[in-house]
Order: sequence, then structure tokens, then C-alpha cells
Amino acid sequence: MTDVTPRLLFVHAHPDDESSKGSPTAARYVADGARVALVCATDGSAGDVLNPNHAPVDRADMPALREQELAKAVAIIGFHEVYALGYVDSGLPDDPMDVPAGCFADLPLDTTAAALADVIRTERPHVIVTYPPDGGYPHPDHIRVHAFTMRAMELAAEDGDQPAWTVPRTVFGTGFPRTRLQALHDALTELGLDSPFASWLENRDERDADRPHDIAVDVRDFFDVRDNALRAHASQVDPDGGWFNLPRDVEVDVFPWETYVILDGPPAPDGADDLFVGLDLVD
Repeated sequence: MTDVTPRLLFVHAHPDDESSKGSPTAARYVADGARVALVCATDGSAGDVLNPNHAPVDRADMPALREQELAKAVAIIGFHEVYALGYVDSGLPDDPMDVPAGCFADLPLDTTAAALADVIRTERPHVIVTYPPDGGYPHPDHIRVHAFTMRAMELAAEDGDQPAWTVPRTVFGTGFPRTRLQALHDALTELGLDSPFASWLENRDERDADRPHDIAVDVRDFFDVRDNALRAHASQVDPDGGWFNLPRDVEVDVFPWETYVILDGPPAPDGADDLFVGLDLVD
């Protein structure tokens, strides 16, 4: 039995990603007594106001607004530390390779990864949660976050201003795999309720195919944290949107997990339900 506090680091691209991706997992581990930290790579400056009930925002004011929203969401989720690196949001061009000069996805990888490596040496995480190689969807900053994380781990394993740290395990979240969408859709349909997932299921492509997961974290007690954290991003999220009208008891009944794939580190046993399973936690 170890008395070392488990340490978990989430690496995200934009303000609001920390709420929409993995926030129930983060909140669950905070409640369990782990140290949970967050890296937000960009300033979210290329985001638009997506909530139809929100007042217009001048583009120059968007970074400050996104920073304020992030702070509110972080307080709801319970992250112990936030590293907002402030790189310029790359936006969402038609071609993910066609990004503005000087933005996060355009900067030299070793330049940005060095900043994350400093965070890794500081936090000494036992597990890092990042994005899959394809970013999870074709946003240049999400694609970049994967490479950024993997390179930063290589750099962090060498001494810098602080002693080197080798991350024992790195994972990515599967988000909304088809099995999850189908389970929710079927349950809602059986109850005679409108399902927002019908068109999503019809239009998913090969990139959205199910990825077999390695670890399923039970987060049934923390879906409300996710919802409240999402609402904190008031410029980005419509609180009256269909997502918030889904019965949470249905979600708990049919898919109360967030699922993860191991990118690096020791395999997990079949049926694993803990990101730290099988790891020798050391200070």
C-alpha cells in the first residue's frame, strides 16, 4: 500500500475543452483525493459566440472572456492547478494544415513542447490525459496537442530547470464512441423522447469508429459537474440547448463511464476502472 498521492494532468487545447472532455473524470479523482492539474494550450481567441442568447463580443475581447469562463469552470471541476499557456488559437480552417502564422499549430513543436515539459517536471504526473493522434476531430489545435504532449514527455524525461520526470502512463479519452451514442439514442427512443444523436450516428465516418478502450472510469456521480462547468462557458454553450435536456438518469443507466485508451505505459488488466491501475506511484 502506497501513501503517495496520485497525480493526474489533463492537457487540453482550448478553454471549454476541459469541461466537455473528461471533466467528470477530473472531478471524480479530485473527490478521491488525487492531485489533478490542467494545461490549457491556447487562449481560445478564434472562438465565436455560439450561445444565441449571449451578447456579441468584440474579437479583441475574446481572450479575456474565455479566460474568465475558464476560471469559473475550473472552480466547478476542482482542478488544483491550471497552466494557461496562452498560445494563439489556430482557428478552424477548411484545411487543418492552413493555419495563421504564429498560432499554436504553426509554432515549432519543440518550442511549445518545452513549455509543457516544464509543467510536467513541476507536476510530476503519474498519468497524463491528452488527445488521440488525430486530435479526436480535425481541429489543428487538437491534432497538435497530441504531438505536443508526446514530445513534451520526451523532453521532460531529461533534466531542465527542475529534475527530469518520466510519465508512467499516458492516455486519451474516447469521447463519444459509437457504443455510447447508440446506447443513449436507443434508450431515449425507447422512452419516446427525441434523440439528438440520430443524425450524429448516421453521419459518423471512419474516423469516428469505435476505439476499443483500455480503462472505463465510473463517473456517474459527476455528470452534474460536467454540465455546470459547460454552462460556465456562457459564450460557447447554450444553456437551453438540447444537450442539457437529456435525462441524466438515462445516461447513468446506460453509459456511466468515460473510457480511455493507453498511449504509453504499462497495459491495464481486463475490466480496468482506474487510470492509475498497475502503476507504482512514486514521489
